[in-house]
Amino acid sequence: MLAGVFSLVVLSSVWGESLVWLSLMSGLIVMSSSDSMVWKAGLLGELDYIGWSLGLLSFWVVFLAGLGSKSVKKLFGVGGRFISVCQMLLGALLVSFYVSDFMFFYLGFEGCLVPIFFLILGWGYQPERARAGTYMLFYTLFGSLPLFYIITGLYSSSSGYMPLVTGTEGSIFYVFLVGAFLVKFPMYSVHLWLLKAHVEAPVAGSMVLAGVMLKLGGYGLIRVLPMCPSKPELLVELIVSLSSWGVVLVGLSCLRQMDMKLLIASSSVVHMGFCISGLLVVSDWGFKGAMLVMVGHGLCSSGLFYLANVVYERSHSRSLAASKGLLTLMPSMCLWWFLLLAVNMAAPPSLNLLGEIMLASTLVSWSVYLAVAISLMSFLSGAYSLYLFSLSQHGAYLTSKSGFHSGCILEYLVCSGHWVPLNSTVLCMVWLV
Repeated sequence: MLAGVFSLVVLSSVWGESLVWLSLMSGLIVMSSSDSMVWKAGLLGELDYIGWSLGLLSFWVVFLAGLGSKSVKKLFGVGGRFISVCQMLLGALLVSFYVSDFMFFYLGFEGCLVPIFFLILGWGYQPERARAGTYMLFYTLFGSLPLFYIITGLYSSSSGYMPLVTGTEGSIFYVFLVGAFLVKFPMYSVHLWLLKAHVEAPVAGSMVLAGVMLKLGGYGLIRVLPMCPSKPELLVELIVSLSSWGVVLVGLSCLRQMDMKLLIASSSVVHMGFCISGLLVVSDWGFKGAMLVMVGHGLCSSGLFYLANVVYERSHSRSLAASKGLLTLMPSMCLWWFLLLAVNMAAPPSLNLLGEIMLASTLVSWSVYLAVAISLMSFLSGAYSLYLFSLSQHGAYLTSKSGFHSGCILEYLVCSGHWVPLNSTVLCMVWLV
């Protein structure tokens, strides 16, 4: 399957974006059944429900990103190179979610940076896109160098097992092991690269970055944390406290944002910080709740970035002050804004609601003091979602109304492709039993 994806990279340069449909169909067919060859292939890797869910999410988000990038067609022609870069990104993501070898996982983990860097640099909107791409590369590459050091140490050791270290050395080993995933997630205090990358990326880059690439950090923590020989309790408490209270600060900053994409990107930091706290506790409910939030956030944030791009294509501005009154100009799109922002605040019956309930119960049972931070995070999540909806949909539009229309069938199709899976919560209940 992976070889087929990489071969599509070469072919898509000739045949264009029609191969997005082919790659989606082949991926869905291959991953649709537990009896498929992906589950049986044991030579290259192994696939459980975690890798299967995130792999399917990768196929779906990249497919929707290709459908939603009609502005690339208008500005740059057919977009064969653009689709090639998207296929390369999809292949690197599947390598990370599929292989069982630690070194191959690291190669896929870091290999995702190259296609997303080219997406930002080649199809970004602003001249500052080079700086944003450099920020992303330096933050993530330097953050993952300690992990590379540990992996090479494991390969060079005779036993091949994690060394049993305690005390100060154990704390350093723990930071080296999980630090790369905390930067990629990202955790509060190392999240600046994400805001810059989202602001400067094209719509497909923002959709894939928020929808799938951030989940690499959570996937790595799910795989690595159970293997840690010793867990420094004081360090875990420090990281969980920083992550939990950091998302409160980011949520407060969302209430004063006037940039539409920056607000949506900051909300991603809030949700992912909640997942970090739940994962570091290392419990069954924490892992399952984090998985539900990651999948739900992947679809929700991707849809919100697409809606922000729909507004940007018409108003040529990301400012909420310049994009007011969309309810009168685009009444049908207002419905999709409401539905996706309702999911963003974890309204029922979305995946986010069930995942956040599981994470909240896990964290409160671990430390009752986190109940205050969790309550504030839930309140702020609803507050900035309502803030974004009210400021963008209501009020008087300030500039010309020419060029505005309520939407086309393709835009409705992409929006429904994000919202319908989000509200299929009943499908995951069997897995939770």
